[in-house]
This record gives sequence, C-alpha cells and structure tokens, in this order.
Amino acid sequence: MFSFQQTDELVFREIPSSISFQQPATNQQDLIVELNDHHHVSMEGNLNPNSASKARKRYGYQSPSKINSATNDQGLGVGDSKDEHTQRKLVHREIERQRRQEMAKLYASLRGLLPLEFIKGKRSTSDHMQQAVNYIKHMQENIKVLSVKRDQLKKFVEISGGAGGSGTNTNESLMNQLPNIVSISSCNVGIFEIMINSCSIEDGFPLSRVLKAIVKEGLNVITCTSTKVNERFLHSIQSEAIDDSLAIDVSMLQQRLTTIANDY
Repeated sequence: MFSFQQTDELVFREIPSSISFQQPATNQQDLIVELNDHHHVSMEGNLNPNSASKARKRYGYQSPSKINSATNDQGLGVGDSKDEHTQRKLVHREIERQRRQEMAKLYASLRGLLPLEFIKGKRSTSDHMQQAVNYIKHMQENIKVLSVKRDQLKKFVEISGGAGGSGTNTNESLMNQLPNIVSISSCNVGIFEIMINSCSIEDGFPLSRVLKAIVKEGLNVITCTSTKVNERFLHSIQSEAIDDSLAIDVSMLQQRLTTIANDY
C-alpha cells in the first residue's frame, strides 16, 4: 500500500506491513458474539428455560410479570393495612354497643329491685345508684334489728322450756330478754286480763295481730287501752271466753301471744 503527501513531487512510500486492524476486529467480534448470544436466548428461550433465565440474569433482565407483581404487592400491603384498621374500628364499636346494652339491662334490673319510695322522682342513673346504696344500708340496719330479735326469741324458747310452765318465773326472765313482754291473769271466771309491755308502735309492734290471735283462741276482746310509760307502751286488754265450757290454757296462750308480739 502507498500513501500520498501533498508536496511538489509525487512520492510513493510503502506502509509497513506490521500495522494491522486487529483490535477493532476484536471489538467487532465481541459485539457479534454478544448479539448472537442475545439472539440465541430469544430464539431458544422456550426450548431451554435454564439458559434463558441465566441469560436474563446475566444482562439484568426483569420480566414485566415480576414488576407488576411487586407493584401489586405494594398496593395490597397498603390496602390490607387500611382494611385491618377499619376492621378493628368495627370490632371496637360492636364491643362498645354490646357493653352499653348489658349496662342498660343491669340498670333496669336494679331499678326493679328498689322500692318505689326510693326511686320516686329520681330519673337519672346516678340517682338510682345512690338510692340503691341507701337501700342497701337500710336493709343492713333491718337485718341487724331482726338478728337481735331472733336471738331474743331463741332465748325465750329456752327459758319457756326450762320454766316448767311457771308463769311468774317465765315473766320475770322474759322481762330482761324480750322487747315485748306478755303477761296474762284471770280476773273472774272466763275473764282474762292481758298486759303487754311493748316498744313503740313506730318500731313495728303488731298490736292488731295480737288482737286477732286472741279472737282466734276463742276469746272476745272487751276493752283495749294503751299507755305510754318511759318511751314504752303498756297495753291492757280485757277479754272473756265466748264459751264458758271452753278451757283456756293460760300458759300456752301467753307463749303464743309473746311469739306473735315479737315476730315482726
């Protein structure tokens, strides 16, 4: 080969044969190999999945399905979080609704247990709760009083059993044991005077029940007077037998009337 130089004379020079274009050829050959590999992957991807996947990894290829899947997973994650939060709110509302219903039932049941005088004119729930507390205290006081009376009646039964029917000894013992003391004496034939030393009527002494018991025993009430002495009442009842032939057991009548007078 020859080169030309722009001078006055034409000069032919021989280019050294050692100069070659091997390096560009090498680069061109590598490019051809890469193109052939890519063409081989695209043509034989369906026939050889392993080689196709290796080629994709080699060239950093990512399928659209994976891209869409990752995008959908991110979207589902946000949606699931919102759905879970909404579900928790719904569960909380349902629990609160059930709690309010149960509390309303309990309040209604409480109102049904309270006497009318405790809830009369009271409409709010807080007032009902306060009246329930007052009613409980009131019942506790009644229980204490009834417990004392119960113990007194037990002692009365024990004393009556050990007295052997002696009215005098029984009355003397009962004077210190029971709040309401009953004594019976015979004035004339068929006429009896019943004396009851009792607590006040406000405390619940059942005088009417005593009178009914006297009539039930076959006696007719003639007079009944009450006198207040030292914060107590002294009831004097005169009665007569309806039938003169009817025998009245004074000790048994006294015991029955004492039980009725202290059982309230």
